[in-house]
Amino acid sequence: MKLLCALTLLLAVVAAVFHGVHGQNPGLKAKVTEFGLTYGMKVFLSLLKDRAQEIKIPNQSGRADVVIGKVDYQFTNIKMTAFNIGGTSLPVVPREGLRLRANGVSASLNGDWHYSAKVAFIPIRDGGTLGLSISDVSLDVVMRLGKDGQDRPTISVGSCSAHIGDVSVKFHGGASWLYNLFKGAIENTIKNQLNSELCKSVSKAINEDVEKSFAQIRVLEPVGKFADLDLGLLEAPSFQTNFMELPLKGAVVPRDSSITVPVSPGPIPEVPETSRMIYLYGSEYVGNAIANIYHKAGQLRHVLKPKDIPKDLPFKLNTTYLAGLVPKVGELYPDMGVELVLNTSLPPHLSIRPGHATLTGYGNVHVYATPQNKPAIYLFSINVTMDLGAEVKLIGELLYGNVSMDPNKIKITTFGSTVGPVPTFGLDFAIRALCQATVPWINSKGDFLPLKKAKSDNVTVDDFKKNNPLKSSTK
Repeated sequence: MKLLCALTLLLAVVAAVFHGVHGQNPGLKAKVTEFGLTYGMKVFLSLLKDRAQEIKIPNQSGRADVVIGKVDYQFTNIKMTAFNIGGTSLPVVPREGLRLRANGVSASLNGDWHYSAKVAFIPIRDGGTLGLSISDVSLDVVMRLGKDGQDRPTISVGSCSAHIGDVSVKFHGGASWLYNLFKGAIENTIKNQLNSELCKSVSKAINEDVEKSFAQIRVLEPVGKFADLDLGLLEAPSFQTNFMELPLKGAVVPRDSSITVPVSPGPIPEVPETSRMIYLYGSEYVGNAIANIYHKAGQLRHVLKPKDIPKDLPFKLNTTYLAGLVPKVGELYPDMGVELVLNTSLPPHLSIRPGHATLTGYGNVHVYATPQNKPAIYLFSINVTMDLGAEVKLIGELLYGNVSMDPNKIKITTFGSTVGPVPTFGLDFAIRALCQATVPWINSKGDFLPLKKAKSDNVTVDDFKKNNPLKSSTK
């Protein structure tokens, strides 16, 4: 019966866990504790109760032995008017899977009834409306989770037991006063039918309907326009005493097949914490792989123009200011604007240490004079190495990487000059001002992991001393 099969929709919470590499380390690891499973189930049950009246229940038919003989009955146009679940749990079964337990389930329904029978070889028919109530229903299902050939999760029923406590039918209309006298026989028939069919229906719902939804899970999540994050399973989920662990590939895949990624994930240590709902563990690999791809795709490039410099900075992008550092610039190109073309010379490198994450950038600054209505004139280039402090935080549906800079840790050299020697003394101040203006642009490009369809509260981001993974958790 579809009404009772609706209980299996609780398993949708498991599917949500998976939204949002053999013999190797995972790039990401997710741990969902019993707190997380229980919370997800409560949210789903609340939605299920709100939408109970929208559940479509198919027509039911059967045959019952009553005083007047064998009666063939049909219940049609069935609509749910009330739906309640007394208690539920979704505990972890170590080394096996998840156990869905529901008890005290009850529902009230209205519909139409029709019957046909033969009394002394005389065919009789009648019909009317009915009220049907089902109560004290219990269900115990063990679900096994695995991995398919496309690295998506799979689900199947390991065992199932169910019990229908009570069924009550009240007929209205027609000769209902007569049929209500022997409705007990019909109620027993319906109860026996439900007891024998409930686990079959639940198993079908899980093995087919929920499994189909798992098969539609998207394992590649876009990271901008040039890379995807492979969130497929590295291996089947594992089940410990009070949590489920999902080793995700976490592989960063370039969309351009000619780009290679020369970094690989390191081991992620086991962490015994289970006080929060969900834990997400990541390593330096994800950030460094993304940086490699975007560097090789030529996307870590930015043109800084005079209008981009904040007005409160003493540094100005024009040849008049630059002449104070390189006098020949003022002599050859007076009263012109200056544009700076910034690009990485090597991929940025992320390093996570206890209490701190550092992003080391390697870049070039190419300096151009920009006369009005004429092509830009190349002047010289500066090689810059700097360390940026990195902070990871969650804003809405995006996990952001936010950077900060210590201007005292910038190293510069010059090369390729067309205006004679360029002293580095004095450029230090200008480059620091330049970097302070550029950091906001870097942060504007900082979203790297979308967490769609997930509302997260009380999120913390920590790190570990061993092997430098990053940990995010939520209550």
